[in-house]
Amino acid sequence: MTETLPAAEQTEDPAARPVVPRRTVRVVIDAGDDPGLNRRLAALEAASRIVVRPNPVRSTTDLVWDVLAAAGKNPAAVHSPRLSVADAWKAVAAWLSAAHVTDVIVERAHRLLPGEPLELAKLADRIDADLWLIWSSPADPTRTCNSIESLGRSRRNRGRLPASGPHRHVRVIGISIFHDLLSLPAPAHHQPPHPDEHADIDADWPALPTADFPLFLATCRRRLAGDTFDQLNHAYRAEAQRADEFVRRHRHELTPSRTPGEFQRQLNAYLRDERLGTAASGRLALIRLRAIQASLLTRGVLLRWQSAALGPAAPDKLTTWLTPGICRALRATVSTHAAAVTVLSLHLTAAPDRFAHLLCRNVDEHGQYLYLPTFADHALYLRADWAHQLDRRDDDECPSYAHTTGKTLLPPYAADIIAAHLAHRRADGAGTRRRFFADPKNPALDASDRALTEMVLRTCRRIGVDPIWLHRGHCEVAQLGAGPAPLTDWMAARRLDVKILTDRGATL
Repeated sequence: MTETLPAAEQTEDPAARPVVPRRTVRVVIDAGDDPGLNRRLAALEAASRIVVRPNPVRSTTDLVWDVLAAAGKNPAAVHSPRLSVADAWKAVAAWLSAAHVTDVIVERAHRLLPGEPLELAKLADRIDADLWLIWSSPADPTRTCNSIESLGRSRRNRGRLPASGPHRHVRVIGISIFHDLLSLPAPAHHQPPHPDEHADIDADWPALPTADFPLFLATCRRRLAGDTFDQLNHAYRAEAQRADEFVRRHRHELTPSRTPGEFQRQLNAYLRDERLGTAASGRLALIRLRAIQASLLTRGVLLRWQSAALGPAAPDKLTTWLTPGICRALRATVSTHAAAVTVLSLHLTAAPDRFAHLLCRNVDEHGQYLYLPTFADHALYLRADWAHQLDRRDDDECPSYAHTTGKTLLPPYAADIIAAHLAHRRADGAGTRRRFFADPKNPALDASDRALTEMVLRTCRRIGVDPIWLHRGHCEVAQLGAGPAPLTDWMAARRLDVKILTDRGATL
């Protein structure tokens, strides 16, 4: 019999508890206001280091917008009426913790308003980063240091440090020690390419014929050069062998006694997560698709592709629509809710009518997988080692996703977006049994399907993406990802469909 934990441990995630240790704050004295320090701070900026440049003309609550701009968010979008100041601090902490930021440097910290250094120190505690305050003024920083060290209690003691009570370590260092502690990165001999846009030899394929899979290989032999065809033939044969192995793993799902659609769902996930969705280019995806079609036909499965319905450059639409460029645009979004739900909708090619049922424990700690309850034993998808001790109930499980199969792989370049939203939900106090998507204005309430759909549409308009499965009105694909039981949304959006052949044929 499953052991039942106390109620407090059932509803609260241990990872959601606040960090107890307080990080040391370093105040860097630059009384001469060295102009070369600005160039050095610009050189220190990196993915793990952010430099906050506070706006000299701001109110007492505007510091969070400067931190969001330093984190790479769109400056024109940070002042959103949909986001309160408290939610903005949660959002910036979630984004920075997911990006593994180790250093937060504040330029011209002597201009900070009372209470702002303490807010920055709390932010550094939450993301487990070091805080550096650049004091570019001959004024004495003692009052600010006492406020940080006494956790704000010195303001009630005329700026003097209280005799006892909790405190935070503050170190005052010179500019030379700052240069030694934070050294510049080694100079590069050449500009490295963007990690999301590195050259891939699999993406370098010439124009390929549009012939259907029975004639594809023969047409390529006639039109391509000899060495190019040899490379294509090698990739084609290797892909056909992988497809054979896939069918052998799921051959029991092709038997007439099995429920219709089981093999289609497995194939949908296989094409999306392993073969077509992850292809480096549309031409490589076309080679893989033709090889898979030919291999499946020998096993009695007809995989059809209506490429004419996709218009020109149809092979380019076989790969995932969640590209690295789209993820970079989503990282400029302030709201983690909007970015995360758009990632799932674009990757799964499905309307978010069921995303409201996702639980926090259905998401991997680092945002690399979704664990969905499609197995009889629900403990198989739980992400934590201690989760098997929870008192499992069927009524709080999210419904089975027809377009997924258990452990769903997410693109690695989108993992930080999902991890950022999970960190945001933990900041809201959400445990493993709470919904992954909640109402942004009231985290205690679950997000509605309509609100999530509107959020995806609004975000897609901003980044210039047209999700055809969310079209309204009389569009033929308006209900592609919706409905009570979506089957193969990812394949349907690419005009792929599957027919299981029998001795009497199939209804084509």
